[in-house]
Amino acid sequence: VLNGVKVTEYTEGDPVPPKKFDFEPQRGTRPNEGYFGLQNHSDKDIVFFKEVAVKMLKK
Repeated sequence: VLNGVKVTEYTEGDPVPPKKFDFEPQRGTRPNEGYFGLQNHSDKDIVFFKEVAVKMLKK
């Protein structure tokens, strides 16, 4: 949720979405744990990340 608007949703066991373009990498199954990334898709924006925290969620 960003500024009160849901921007993405993930449910464990959901399939990986199909590729839209040929240049996209081959996707495997979604892991239940591991890495996460912070990214920006515009070369016109300046983005800073500060004090990013991770908290375990209750199942």
